[in-house]
Amino acid sequence: MNSSPAPNRAAAVLRLLAGTAAIALSTGAAQAQTAKAPAAALNPALDDETEVEELVVVAGARTLRGSVAGDITPEVTLSAREIRAYGAASVSELLTALAPQTGSGQGGGRPVVLINGARASGFAEIRDLPTEAIARVEILPEEVSLKYGYPAEQKVVNMVLRQRFRAKLAEGSVQAPTQGSAGSTVAGHAAYLRIQRGQRLTLDAKATKTDPILESDRDVIGASPYRSLQPDTTNVVFNGVYARPLGNGVSGTLNGTYESTDTESKLGLSPFSTEALTRRSTADNASLAGAMSGAYAGWQWSYTGGVSRNVAKSFNDRALGAVASTDLTRSVTTSAQSDIVLNRAFLDLPAGHVGATLTGRVSTTELESEALRAGVNTNTDLTRNIGQLQASFDVPITRAGEGFGETIGKLSSNINFGYQHLSDYGDLETVGAGLNWMPVKPLRLLASVSRTDQAPTINQLGDPVVATPGVRVFDLTRGETADVIRVSGGAPNLTGGQREVLKLGVTYTPFTKTNLTFQANYVSSRTEDTVASFPSASTQVEAAFPERFIRDASGRLVQIDARPVNFARESRDELRWGFTYSRNVGPQPTPEQMAAMRQRFRDAERTRDGVQGARAKGAAGQPAPGGQTGPEGGAPGPDGPPPPGMGPGGGYRGGGGGGRGGPGGGFGGFGGGGPRGGVFQLGVYHTVAFRDDILIRPGLPELDLLDGAAIGSGGGSPRHQVDVQANYTKGGLGAALNANWQAATRVEGGPTADDLEFSDQTTVNLRLFADLGAQPIARDHPWLRGARATLSIDNLFDSRQEVRDGTGVTPISYQPDLLDPVGRSVKLTVRKLFF
Repeated sequence: MNSSPAPNRAAAVLRLLAGTAAIALSTGAAQAQTAKAPAAALNPALDDETEVEELVVVAGARTLRGSVAGDITPEVTLSAREIRAYGAASVSELLTALAPQTGSGQGGGRPVVLINGARASGFAEIRDLPTEAIARVEILPEEVSLKYGYPAEQKVVNMVLRQRFRAKLAEGSVQAPTQGSAGSTVAGHAAYLRIQRGQRLTLDAKATKTDPILESDRDVIGASPYRSLQPDTTNVVFNGVYARPLGNGVSGTLNGTYESTDTESKLGLSPFSTEALTRRSTADNASLAGAMSGAYAGWQWSYTGGVSRNVAKSFNDRALGAVASTDLTRSVTTSAQSDIVLNRAFLDLPAGHVGATLTGRVSTTELESEALRAGVNTNTDLTRNIGQLQASFDVPITRAGEGFGETIGKLSSNINFGYQHLSDYGDLETVGAGLNWMPVKPLRLLASVSRTDQAPTINQLGDPVVATPGVRVFDLTRGETADVIRVSGGAPNLTGGQREVLKLGVTYTPFTKTNLTFQANYVSSRTEDTVASFPSASTQVEAAFPERFIRDASGRLVQIDARPVNFARESRDELRWGFTYSRNVGPQPTPEQMAAMRQRFRDAERTRDGVQGARAKGAAGQPAPGGQTGPEGGAPGPDGPPPPGMGPGGGYRGGGGGGRGGPGGGFGGFGGGGPRGGVFQLGVYHTVAFRDDILIRPGLPELDLLDGAAIGSGGGSPRHQVDVQANYTKGGLGAALNANWQAATRVEGGPTADDLEFSDQTTVNLRLFADLGAQPIARDHPWLRGARATLSIDNLFDSRQEVRDGTGVTPISYQPDLLDPVGRSVKLTVRKLFF
């Protein structure tokens, strides 16, 4: 095993990317200044061409292009204009901003993300796309994930992309806490994206450097310059995506990623020198994924597959008695997965067709780990092969306005089954059912139940064991802060569990001409033998797991074995309810203007098709095979000039008539020409927990996380939580606000300690942004087109949770700068799209 950390490759790449971005910005500015192109006409971020295109393409159609099939409509639909109001630069940033709307009480984590209503090869395929390339976002309930071969535990977010888009991107950002320069982050980002009639190419590179925060940099009692509150981190990511039609209705996608992360933390002063003990870790991950979809013999099919390899190393200094020691760990995780999903309507009932979704999945994961601790070498080699089958059936019961449906409205049901075989564990089963009822058009009710067998992950079983010294914890038994050795890693004796979930949901849209939607979801979950992270030190936890706590002769806590454990039972009941509201601000196009826009769009379509048809003929005047001249299936080559009426970004220019006039005029009165409108959005969600308790082992009292118990160092579970979103944009200027409030909690102390009181906390994040190309100054400085400046302030009011014991004193381990060493931070981002 190598005894020294891998060289820091990421720092050199970071400097290279930063220099490249600076050169690209200056070069693009000079080129744009020379070209003197009309700014608003060429920048797809500054007009509403996408919305016009949607209006034209779907005129007379029952569903929008790229929508999810089925009878469950989106909970929320965001237009391109509404997406811009969030001020997010990429899909990953947009999903972060949408977290209050995409969160699920069913424990599924990040939502399922689709592209144009189809499965993606993985999240990496879409995470780096700029939001300017998105025409529409749809957020759908968890039940929709069954149609795509996923369990009904995650909400579904469908990203509908523009049909034409082409841009290069250069971005740089600097972020720093307001209470000191320590902990600042510098990032560089360069990318290229082209979308043209089904073909998509993305090349993306990012590098991030985050400086460390030491205790001596903050207001900490007993601060040490040899202990880190935030590690020194360098991260580099490369991502490439290529998607294209393959003929006969089949399309394919290939995605490759590579990510490298280096971190270093100080763990305290070494007793053998004047230097700090350190923990250094490196992680390198490479993956290759692909996806294909098409239709055959009445079946819609999609295939996704991928391979990945992750290599992680750590070098952990600690004092072993009177001798300095360095623990070494290395783990290699290699995995491969292959999925196929089949969809078909196969039975005609009076109320409609029965839809079936069949999923087959095979995967293999191998974990090889080795650890050298205190001179003792241990090795682990685990392999898990999984075969899985899943079937989901949507059965219509009544049709609205017909038969019994005249009385009760539209009603349909879903039945789903799943089976998995794990080579190292055994068989797992899933069964679920649901009802989708729309008694009247603006009201929809959903009900579902599911029972799922669960197994511990291979990492929970076999990750290398690491002992980290100098970890501060609050010992509730003695009512004091202790510096302990924290043992982490895998626990080979974990067992599997079973989870049951009941969900009742309602969505109500009371007005046809007002974008106002009310939602409420009640979720009740019970898990037997759940696998969980080890709780924080408390009297109840130590009584249940006495072997995990080591104390010295005086009773002082010196070590905690924090590897995962099984709880006998975990139960939670919650209600999440709220509303979203959106309205246009400023002048909007009249019906006559919309009709004129549709006609000009159709004329541009015919012109483009005529030009492409001419280009499809070879030099000898013969058509290319299949009527195609290149990989875009009839579209001009990627470097060819756009047809008349089309801007370099692939969007259509207007033809005067109410716009600015002349080439590049906007669609009159809407977007590029005439007064520009804006949008205001508001979302408010309240989560109330009725029950949140854990039974660690039979015979012990239940831990009520809502009333005095805790499994984490952050206190118990808040009974109430409120999330607020407010966004406004107009004329290229915008503001996005996100606020979160959590109620106060309490943790009961031991016989010799007082209770701990955790205050309520409100966190507000604010983002201010300006699309510089949409400002009047851009008329004289066209190089500003595609440029955006963003000022983000996280934790605007520098809110910190206050923790007090019975005497009103804050324990040392709960000092505000220890809980949150960053606090309020300010981030400036400059971003440029070259079209």
